[in-house]
Amino acid sequence: MATLHEILSGPDWLPHEIDPSGKGMLFVRMTPDQFTAHQFLAHQDGAERQWVPIDDLLVADLQSGPVQFIFHSGFCRSTLLLRALCVEGKVFGLNEPEIINSLARLADPSDALIGLVLDLLSRAHAAGQTTLIKPSNFGNRLIPSIMRIRNDATAILLTGTLDEFLWAIVRKGLLGRQWGRQTYLIAATYAGEVKAFEPLIAGMTDLQVAALGWLLMQNWFAQSQRTIGTARAGVMHSAHLNANRAMAISASATHLKLGLTQAETGAILEGPVFTTDAKTGEDYASKQASDSQRSRSAVTAEEIDEVKAWIDELARVSGLTVPLPQTLG
Repeated sequence: MATLHEILSGPDWLPHEIDPSGKGMLFVRMTPDQFTAHQFLAHQDGAERQWVPIDDLLVADLQSGPVQFIFHSGFCRSTLLLRALCVEGKVFGLNEPEIINSLARLADPSDALIGLVLDLLSRAHAAGQTTLIKPSNFGNRLIPSIMRIRNDATAILLTGTLDEFLWAIVRKGLLGRQWGRQTYLIAATYAGEVKAFEPLIAGMTDLQVAALGWLLMQNWFAQSQRTIGTARAGVMHSAHLNANRAMAISASATHLKLGLTQAETGAILEGPVFTTDAKTGEDYASKQASDSQRSRSAVTAEEIDEVKAWIDELARVSGLTVPLPQTLG
């Protein structure tokens, strides 16, 4: 059994879960391979597991480091951007740690608890290293609190078009459609007014509900950016990251204050990150062709066009530009 000092001084002990009572925090000990695996950290069990009383953690002496964030609307190349910006010894990426989801499930997490989690996540794995955290989009309601508590941090709000979002859901089959509905159900609790839609949700198609979730997320990003300020919360579009890689990586590294050199950004662009699928490690071009052949159809394209026209009209009458205008790159 590890001591509290060993857990706090070892960033390989990752905070993973908060007890529903709010009294305990579960830590899991990750191997280097688990940190860099293509699986999300939320799905990693760790080599060892240990619960620690939160009261003990709140009074402990913690040595946290610099931290920056990538927040995203879902299915918009956020894992790709995170992996691209990770430079050994300089930038250490945390890909969707479960503890952020656990925080978001609490009705009203205190600033002290949020700050504790961020301090634990930002413990450096090497001297002078910056931690870059990409939470799941299910934790997006915490964006204003996270950025207020860590007022030294900057963030990228990564998003994409509704077409990209819906086609990604279609490619993932049943699980993708379930995920799309969950996106709406969670965003509806904080990201905008939904009373007019509540009686209609049960009769809507999966893609209609998912599209409403996407629209709510655009609204929330716009609100969050106004609260935080564009100097700290910059917007990037998924298509820009894909089509203008050099410009996007340079702009991202500069905005996030990662201190990457021209040689380091050049190595990123010439390396394997853009030729392999960020979530699976497979050859990107082959996987994209296979996914497209399996999931594309004229019927689905027609449905997506109809849903997009509906969402565009909802955005227009709401005075919301969608997707949120890009400010980076």
